[in-house]
Amino acid sequence: MQGIRLNKILATSVVAPLIVVTLFSGCGQTEVSEPAKPDSELGVAAEIPEIEANIEEPEMNETQEVAFRSGMEIGEVPPAFHVVDVTGPHRGKHLCYRCLYGDRPVVGIFVRDFDDNTKTLIKKIDQEVKLHQDKKMAAFVVVLTDEPESAKSDLEKIATENEIKNVPLTVYLGTDGPVGYNVARGAEVNVMMWQGDVKANRAFQKGQLNDQGIEEVIADTELIIN
Repeated sequence: MQGIRLNKILATSVVAPLIVVTLFSGCGQTEVSEPAKPDSELGVAAEIPEIEANIEEPEMNETQEVAFRSGMEIGEVPPAFHVVDVTGPHRGKHLCYRCLYGDRPVVGIFVRDFDDNTKTLIKKIDQEVKLHQDKKMAAFVVVLTDEPESAKSDLEKIATENEIKNVPLTVYLGTDGPVGYNVARGAEVNVMMWQGDVKANRAFQKGQLNDQGIEEVIADTELIIN
C-alpha cells in the first residue's frame, strides 16, 4: 500500500509542474502579437493609389477654362505713349491720345492685322462713341506695325469704306506695342477699356474674334460709361 501511495505522489509531483508550464506557455503565446500581414492582403495598397490618382489628376473643366491672356490687368493705370494719327482730327501728327483723352471713358483697340470681324468691331465701337457723346466717351485704334507708312493707306481705306468717323485710326511703330500695355505676341486684337484705370480687357488670337466676341466687347462699354 505504501508503495502504491508513493507512486501516486510521485506521479502527481511530475504532472503538476507540467500543467503549470503548459499554462504559462499558453499565456505567453497569447500575449505575443501576430506578425503584421502585408498591406496587399488587407486591401490597403489598392486604396492608396486610387486616392493619389484622384488628387493628382487635373479636372478637364479647369484646363478648358484657361483663357488667352494679353494686355493690362484690371485696375492698372494706362501709361502714356505716342502714335501717328492717320484718320482722326489730328491726322499726320505724332501725339499721345492716351494723354489727350485724360480721365474720359476710353476704348483702346490694339490691332496687328485686320479681318472683316475686326472692321465690324471698330465700326460698332464708333457707333457707341457717337451714342455716348454726353458721357464724353472716346476711342482710338492703334495698329502695331514695323511698316507704318504702308499701313497708313490701308487705314484710310478702312475708315472710308466703314464710315468710321468718331474713332481715330493710328499707327504705332513696333509690333510689340507700347511699354506697359503688355500686348501679347499672339494677340491679333486686344481691347482695353479704362476710365482712370483699366475696367475691361479682352484679347483675341488670330481668327478668334467672332460675332459673340464683338457683342461681349460692346457690352463691356457699360463698365466705363456708367
